[in-house]
Amino acid sequence: MAISKEFKERFVELANEDDETRKVELAKKIGMSYTVFSKAYNYGIIPKPKVLVRIADYFNVSLEYLLGLSDNDNFEPAQQRATYNERLKFLLNENNLNMNELSDLTHIHRNNISQWQRRNYTPTIDDLFIIADVFKVSLDYIMGRTDY
Repeated sequence: MAISKEFKERFVELANEDDETRKVELAKKIGMSYTVFSKAYNYGIIPKPKVLVRIADYFNVSLEYLLGLSDNDNFEPAQQRATYNERLKFLLNENNLNMNELSDLTHIHRNNISQWQRRNYTPTIDDLFIIADVFKVSLDYIMGRTDY
């Protein structure tokens, strides 16, 4: 479970922009449970990547902005969204890498990488950071949210 002071501050700031909406209702609008919303809002516990994407989509911000890694709140969505697995396959092909080589580069066990592909799983946020860094792309790009 990752905790981030920067994420908490940014999430609270974004959630409080809509004074009219109660937190329970906002959680529903975003598509997350109130328990997860509360943990993020009160403690800065970073939710699973798919929920993090829902939050970023709702507020129309980049994942980097949401996580407090950037102060640039401009976000340009992809013309056609891709899944994490589609983007990973593309990046592997573009860089002439296979899953074993990616495992060697990232120090993420190849069984984990294989599971993501076979079962259409999304890695943890920590693994996403590592993979994005290896390919020199943003979290939004690897999650298929933007083309940049």
